[in-house]
Amino acid sequence: QTFVWFLPPTCCSRLHSRAMEDGERRASCLKEQGNAAVKERDYRQAIELYGQGIELLGDSSASPSVFALYGNRCLCHMKLSRYEEARSDAQQAVQRNTRYAKGFYRLALCQRQLGDLAGAWESITRAVGLEPEDAEICALEREICAQERGEGGIG
Repeated sequence: QTFVWFLPPTCCSRLHSRAMEDGERRASCLKEQGNAAVKERDYRQAIELYGQGIELLGDSSASPSVFALYGNRCLCHMKLSRYEEARSDAQQAVQRNTRYAKGFYRLALCQRQLGDLAGAWESITRAVGLEPEDAEICALEREICAQERGEGGIG
C-alpha cells in the first residue's frame, strides 16, 4: 500500500518561504565573500562567488538581491576588460531592477567600449533620469554626448 501525504497549503508556503530565506542568507554570504575578493582585486574569484550566488537564487526576479549580484559581477568583468560578459550582466541587473542607476551606468560604459554609442546614450540617459545629481553618471553623459558629436574617442 502506498500512502500519499498532503501538506496543507499554509505549511507548504511556510516551507517555501523558509527555503527562500535560507537561499537569500547563503547568497548574501557569497556576495560578502565576493566583495572581499574585489577589495583584494581578485576579480576572477569574485566572479565565481557572485555566480554561485546567482545560481543559488536561480533566475528568480523575486529575490531582491539578484540584481546586485549581477551588477557586482559586471564590475568584475569590466575590471578584466571582458566587456561582452559585463554588458550581459549589466543587462540582467537592470532588467531585474529598473531603478538601478549604477547598473545603467555600467551598461553604458560597456556599450561605449563595444562601440554601441546609441545604446550607451540610451543607458546613460536612463541613469541620469534616476540619479541626476551623481557626478560620475553626469560626467559619462557628457563624454558620450561629446563622442557622438565626434569630439573625442573612448576613455
